[in-house]
Amino acid sequence: MGVFSFRQFDVDDSGCGMKICSDSVLLAAWFATAYPQARRVADIGTGSGVLALIAAQVCAGARVTGIELDPGAAAAARANFGRSPFADRLGVEECDFAMWHPGEDRYDLVISNPPYFTTGERSADAARAAARHQSALGYASLLHRAPALLADGGHLGMVSPAELERDIIFEAELSGLKLRRILRVHTSPRKPCTRLLWDFSVTDGPLEDARLNLRDASGAHDSAYVALVNPFYLKI
Repeated sequence: MGVFSFRQFDVDDSGCGMKICSDSVLLAAWFATAYPQARRVADIGTGSGVLALIAAQVCAGARVTGIELDPGAAAAARANFGRSPFADRLGVEECDFAMWHPGEDRYDLVISNPPYFTTGERSADAARAAARHQSALGYASLLHRAPALLADGGHLGMVSPAELERDIIFEAELSGLKLRRILRVHTSPRKPCTRLLWDFSVTDGPLEDARLNLRDASGAHDSAYVALVNPFYLKI
């Protein structure tokens, strides 16, 4: 894809196995904007860094750390962070999430767009395959490790295909996480749900179960979707 320009920063994803996708932007817009006072944020599997950059834009006082295993993607994230207006609050740790030990400090927010192809033929490109398959980072590992990473009252945000709903709820319950918000994403009012945006916490509370249509019945971008992503996209 090359360079993608957002309102407050640019992202060059040319060194990444997986390119920028609307799922990541939608997740960050929905999740981070609910917690603008967050002080410490971790983006697991940061790739080109778009989730981390949006979190830095929204959470103006936060230190944001991207965790990335692939050297090419980690280099791309560092370059994108360095060119952004939030450079002094962004950093990259190049490591395997399974081996990452952040120390005693815990995070207010952990956010991730984890791999979502659990079956099927792997891509011939190793970086793309690692980015899309759950071999290096999966929902289960993310959910199981989150309680140890989150501060009191902290939240985990992630995106998944709709068909994984039961599996993810099961894994979250095993991990002791509490589902606080879920957004069911539909391409249009008459289409089935294709994506789920998740917000888990270490503390219990009311559950918000909502729906978002990307387009309305006429085929135009839905007004709720536009309101959510407009602070970030230059053009929708």
